[in-house]
Amino acid sequence: MKKLLLIILSILLAVSFGMGQAFFLSKPNLDEPDNTYTGLASNGVTKIVAQGDSILWFATGGGLSKTMDFGETFVSYYNDTDSMARGGISAITVLDSIIWVAAVFDSTTVVGEYQTGGGLSVSKDSGRTWTYIPQPVDSSSASFEIWDGDTVRFLPITTPVQNTTWDISVTSKYVYIASWSGGVRRSSDFGATWERIPLPSDDEDVIECGEPITYEINPRDPQEGNHNHKGFSVLAYDDKVWVGTAGGINLGIVESDSCIRWRKYTAQNSAISGNFIVALARQVWNGKETIWAATLSAEGAGEYRAVSKTTDCGLTWSTTLVGERVYNFAFHNSIVYVCTESGLFKSLDGENWALFNPAEDKQKNEFIFSHDVYSAYVDTSEKGGPYLWIGTADGLAKTHIDSTDWEIYRASLSTELPNQLAIYAYPNPFSPTHHNILHGDGHVRVKHHLNSNNIPAYVNLEVYNFAMELVYEGDKHLISTSGDYNEVWNGRSNGGKLVANGTYFCKITRKENQIEKSYWTKLILIK
Repeated sequence: MKKLLLIILSILLAVSFGMGQAFFLSKPNLDEPDNTYTGLASNGVTKIVAQGDSILWFATGGGLSKTMDFGETFVSYYNDTDSMARGGISAITVLDSIIWVAAVFDSTTVVGEYQTGGGLSVSKDSGRTWTYIPQPVDSSSASFEIWDGDTVRFLPITTPVQNTTWDISVTSKYVYIASWSGGVRRSSDFGATWERIPLPSDDEDVIECGEPITYEINPRDPQEGNHNHKGFSVLAYDDKVWVGTAGGINLGIVESDSCIRWRKYTAQNSAISGNFIVALARQVWNGKETIWAATLSAEGAGEYRAVSKTTDCGLTWSTTLVGERVYNFAFHNSIVYVCTESGLFKSLDGENWALFNPAEDKQKNEFIFSHDVYSAYVDTSEKGGPYLWIGTADGLAKTHIDSTDWEIYRASLSTELPNQLAIYAYPNPFSPTHHNILHGDGHVRVKHHLNSNNIPAYVNLEVYNFAMELVYEGDKHLISTSGDYNEVWNGRSNGGKLVANGTYFCKITRKENQIEKSYWTKLILIK
């Protein structure tokens, strides 16, 4: 079980890093709700969903963000209000004008720091107004529910600690949530009440309607409890509910309001690669349905990381992208995109894969310094599209689906704003062994703004140590349009060696119309 928790922690660390680079900017225009501000909430973007033809929603480590003009502007929601879930957004889903989100934060207890459910928020009007719903918990006496006319015993989950909603799926009748130790629950009244859903135990593969469930639904580790009662992903549509747990993939057929018939698939009884299921997705193309699953190794012998998929509703399974740590999926017609820690993979047939290079905005010499791609979405509503969006630990990026020329969007403070520094470095302090790692090197950005009415300027970056000795000088290059720019340093000298810990001074020199100006900022480097 410790191995599973370390995997979850790695996701949260990436999201938290994004939170560290978020900047709260100004209020948006008066057409937006009072609990919003302009800009991305964070650079850690874990999920992207669309609502109608005009809204793209982004789940970030700093809260919920959206764009209504295809990335021209972004609006984010404060997560410390009475209407919004607390913490980074851990789950998001939409249906028509309804949007649900859930959040997670770290809380400190007497025995350590734990992931804690920050509750849920639901909007019925595409994000104009919101209702906050506390993280579902049980009373200490809520030890059973009635399913199919019989009493089913449940271990009461009385705290939001380690009871974090990692996924949400909504149908016309129910909203389903998967909440780790909180298990799988559903609500038919927009979260006013919740019903706990029984799943097979670790040593049983089926639940049939009409047969009593004799064991307790208990998410503790074996031998006390069951890994399959730890909910992590959920996908509901028509009369089907797919649930991914720490113990396998569960397919539920809704027989009635009081009974769901379950069949569990594991690495031991089928051809899926592993029993820890962190994402589920449904692709429908030309009348063919494929269920895709991110299947990681749990604790069983012979398990491995891969994508597992079925085209016959679970009767048979196959694997692809063996060895990859998968986060999420996206589809465009027959094309499949898989988000992994190695980057974004694309396939035309679900078997043969091409790996995208890390996103680069060549026009602005801007980069995504992260191999990890957490989320992707293909937007067909923007004119001239379709466009492919990706979410990473280092911001958003968008490209035309047939191109590799990216436009990058990041949460940072503009140096154009009044009363702000002319340049600044971020992250600061900077660790070249921990921050913005790409191809083995860490990277720090030094941000500046060119406001030249399209007069070209030559720019270069120099870095000096505390003794004012030059340790690094970048290549002089030309920028020709107004806007924010970043110069990048990897913490190495011009000779290629990592510099020592300490204080450094970054100097940006710009030459416009034969007039040269220099700007300085201080940087703390800690390896």
